[in-house]
Amino acid sequence: MKSLRILAPVIACLLIVLTYLLVQGAAPDAARHERALDALRTVILYNAALQRDVLRARAGLLRSYDPLVRSIESLDRATRTLPAARDIASGEARADIDRRVAAVVAAVREEEALVEAFKSDNALLRNSLNYFNYMSSRLTTEGDGLRAIEIGALMIAMSQFISDPQPEAAKAVTAALDRLARPSVNTVPGSDVLSLVSHGRLIVTRLPAVDDLVARLQTASTSEQARALQDVYLDAHGRAAARAARFQALLYIAALVLAGYVAYLFARLRHNARTLRERLEFEGLIASISTQFINLSRDRIRAGISKGLARLVEHAGLDGAQIFVSRTSDAGSSGSYFYRRPNVSTPAHLPKDMIELASRWTLKDRERQGCIHIPSVGELPEGPEKACLQAYQVRSWLCIPLWHAGERLGFLALDTVTREKRWADDDIALLRTAAEIFANAIAREHSEHERETLQARLDQSQRLEAIGTLAGGIAHEFNNILGAVLGYGEMALAVLLKESRARRYVQQIMKAGKRAQDVTEQILAFGRRRERQHHALRAEPVVAEAVDLLRASFPATLSVKTHLVAADAAMMGDPTELQQVIMNLGTNAAQAMNSRGILEIGLDTAEFAEARMLSHGNLSPGRYVGLAVRDTGSGMDQATLERIFEPFFTTKPAGQGTGLGLSTVHGIVAAHRGAVDVKSQPGEGTTFEIYFPWIEPAATDADEGEGAVTEVPVQYGNGETILVVDDDASLMQLAEEMLAALSYEPVGFDRSPAALSAFRTDPGRFDMVLTDEVMPEMTGIELSGQVHEIRPDLPIVLMTGYGRPLRSRQLTAAGISEVIKKPLLSSAVAQCIARHLH
Repeated sequence: MKSLRILAPVIACLLIVLTYLLVQGAAPDAARHERALDALRTVILYNAALQRDVLRARAGLLRSYDPLVRSIESLDRATRTLPAARDIASGEARADIDRRVAAVVAAVREEEALVEAFKSDNALLRNSLNYFNYMSSRLTTEGDGLRAIEIGALMIAMSQFISDPQPEAAKAVTAALDRLARPSVNTVPGSDVLSLVSHGRLIVTRLPAVDDLVARLQTASTSEQARALQDVYLDAHGRAAARAARFQALLYIAALVLAGYVAYLFARLRHNARTLRERLEFEGLIASISTQFINLSRDRIRAGISKGLARLVEHAGLDGAQIFVSRTSDAGSSGSYFYRRPNVSTPAHLPKDMIELASRWTLKDRERQGCIHIPSVGELPEGPEKACLQAYQVRSWLCIPLWHAGERLGFLALDTVTREKRWADDDIALLRTAAEIFANAIAREHSEHERETLQARLDQSQRLEAIGTLAGGIAHEFNNILGAVLGYGEMALAVLLKESRARRYVQQIMKAGKRAQDVTEQILAFGRRRERQHHALRAEPVVAEAVDLLRASFPATLSVKTHLVAADAAMMGDPTELQQVIMNLGTNAAQAMNSRGILEIGLDTAEFAEARMLSHGNLSPGRYVGLAVRDTGSGMDQATLERIFEPFFTTKPAGQGTGLGLSTVHGIVAAHRGAVDVKSQPGEGTTFEIYFPWIEPAATDADEGEGAVTEVPVQYGNGETILVVDDDASLMQLAEEMLAALSYEPVGFDRSPAALSAFRTDPGRFDMVLTDEVMPEMTGIELSGQVHEIRPDLPIVLMTGYGRPLRSRQLTAAGISEVIKKPLLSSAVAQCIARHLH
């Protein structure tokens, strides 16, 4: 298999080498070689023809310059072909050929320029010579004796100069021309004589220049440069041919090596064919195991894992396979899965020992691909690992960790006891895939169980939330009714005689109304609609004070034990509500124990690195203050546990409980951003664990020992006009009567738009506005905002029956000076108005 893995890179390297040898072993192109040689021969041949034709033209043997033009054109064509000669060579040789080609081209261009100059000058010269010969002959025949003698002397001197154009001969011709051009005493030179002299002088000046051009053309280096280029080219061609022959030999040798290697590979592939078929069968088994878990119900996953282990053992020829799960499921699974061959026994304590061995493995040199690979236990160094494996007669052991979503669930262990087995890397990789399949199945079983549990808790939380919303709404409406009962009762007490029977009846009505108000407060606490003022406090002093109150109220048959170790642990909360939680839980526990037993109250800090799901709420990672209340009472079944926080639900006989104690606890804990975990079994008692977010213990106050409340005397008005707005007509009338009894002049409206219209008509009439919060057409905050825009200095008081906290920004923007709570009592209303008017 290792050879197969390196086959591709080896073949790639061989192909690269063969390609290189093939390219380098290619012989020079014969056609291109012949074209280059033809071009060189053409340059040499036509250069010689050009030199010959120039001499003939100088001698006057050419009738036209067409041969010179054809030679030049042939040289041009040949020089355009010459650059192809460079392809035969490389490096320095190519650079040398390029230089020589450039020299040949330059020589040809120079010859072209010389030929053009020669044609021009030679044409003038031949024309002057022809005219000179013609005219001198005619003048000699037709002229007088003296002129004929001078022309004859000129012709002799010119003939000598033409045959040998030396400076002395040129001087003689020039002197003869001067004599001929000079007039005699008796005659004046004619026009023919002057033309003869002009052409003679032209011959004297042009002939040396033409001969110089001829000489330069005859000595041009074009042929030499072409022959030098030919020599260099042929030398480069020879070297290229020799180099190609060497690479062809190397190519032949490489082909032989490749053929041998292919034969070797063929033998290896044939040898490994059986192994590959076995590997495919193994992969098919892994795929089949993976497929069997698709759409498999949760209750059949465990049986599917056991079946998969059996197939794995049978196919791989092992003696046993085990899965050790370090995290057991709440569904009651044992945390391990086994399969052993029928003739192999399994000790009862094997899972525990093996998972500890795998978790604490220290022999890092015995690990491969993240797995513990022990092909031979006997080769292990002496130590606890070897002793543990030999105790179970294991001879070979492979332990693969089970990972899911970055978390190790446990281990898959494979072993043999009858023989030793060495696992290849590919086998380990496939077994790791099988381990992933098993890990996913186990995680799926756990996650589905957790999902079912979480869904049940979510349903319970949603039911409690719905009940809390309903209870809050009922409490609000009930508050309005109580407002009328308590308000009119208070006013009735003010006018009744102190010893009258009617006064006693009204006092009983007021007493029942206040009890109903307490019940309403508890309902609002459950629905988290009561206004709270939370601040930083130390939990331990508050809990200790509440425990002292419980001890004082419990009989001697009930023992209270405390374990308060929170030290300076601090939280954000209301100390009164925290004590109410402890009092309610303690009272319930005492009733569950029939006032006989032990009540344990603990306070500590806890820190969670991961999110936790509790029976009634979830905790995010962080630090918490934990409060625990345990009793030794009768406990509760699951059905009761699901309903304990519902308002008015109680297991006590009629008349012995309201069912609001634990619902109040739930509302207070939720308002403090905490969570509750309840654990109970019938006959085993109950434990309440409550967690509050922990804060830094900076300057906290426990609000211990608040001073006694001093009653403030009722202050009466001086006829100030107060605008009263409440959509409940009865409460609006009650507020009017209450304000009138306090010596104020009330102006009431049961519709906010009507109240706003009256205010806009005469804003200066009113000294204060008293408005309800929740109204159908326009809320109290919206009405206050409109009024505040008209009169920013006017005091506005908001009445609310929900008790939920309002945002201070919203109140400030609406110009609200204070918020008072329903039901309204005369003393509270009088004090509120006095704070803003007096």
